[in-house]
Amino acid sequence: MTVIEPIVLNFFGIDVVVDGADRDAVAFHFGPHTVRRPPAPDHLRVEFGGTAGTGEFLVRRGDGTPLLRRAFRGWGNVPPPLPPFAVLADRFHLVQAVVLARGATTVALIGGPYAEQANVAAALAHRSWEFVSGRLLVVDRRTGQVLPYLAPLEVRGRPAGWLRGAGLPDGLWRTVTSPTGAEILLVRPECLGPVVPVRARPAPPTLVRLCRGTDEGVRLTPWRGTVPAWPPGTAGLPADLPAHRLELPGVSGAEEAAGLIDQGLTQKGAPCLDVPAIPPARRAGLTASLRT
Repeated sequence: MTVIEPIVLNFFGIDVVVDGADRDAVAFHFGPHTVRRPPAPDHLRVEFGGTAGTGEFLVRRGDGTPLLRRAFRGWGNVPPPLPPFAVLADRFHLVQAVVLARGATTVALIGGPYAEQANVAAALAHRSWEFVSGRLLVVDRRTGQVLPYLAPLEVRGRPAGWLRGAGLPDGLWRTVTSPTGAEILLVRPECLGPVVPVRARPAPPTLVRLCRGTDEGVRLTPWRGTVPAWPPGTAGLPADLPAHRLELPGVSGAEEAAGLIDQGLTQKGAPCLDVPAIPPARRAGLTASLRT
């Protein structure tokens, strides 16, 4: 009789044993968090039952004590089932964002479902930025540290078509269908650029809110606004985090946007965060090829 070993993942120093989930799906979504050792005694266990989208998952302590039962509606929900953030709500804040770091600077790219976070992130990766998370900004509520969560990026619409056209390595991307019937491209951050070690603790983030511009200009300007954070009903992210508004005309502005972020957030003494509008004839997308 074949014995199937449970999957052991480690998120932020917390061991999570996964039982009953599709092993290929877990490996694709959370591969960098896999550990090849027995779990710690104080681990959490997540048990999946039924089929994806219709089943449930049960969270237990390592001693078997049940903590939570929820419907499983996919890996991209907020909070996601892995790690079981719903039983860790007092420890973390979550914001939907693509997060990268370079040296002592961390940036969280925030935008709507069809915004160009993935395209700007890919352009930043070609400037030696490293991915911290493809999907969520995870902040330790006690220390304020940013925590690596190396899940795939979710890309829709024109940005998804642009990434496919640029070329994606086999095995590092796949498509799923959203509850509304839209196609979502899932892309492992490793095929777009380097990633930080899962034990890294990057600096507190600068928030960059992506917005569609009214002309062909790409602009990065200071911004004051609120960012929805999970869990709801809490104070959310610290109010003193620096924040900027990034206006761009679409995927064609990704390289220029990355240049503005790189210069404006990492180089001392940058005189201005604005750039003049550039005529359409000179515009280009990410001209460098993706990682292969």
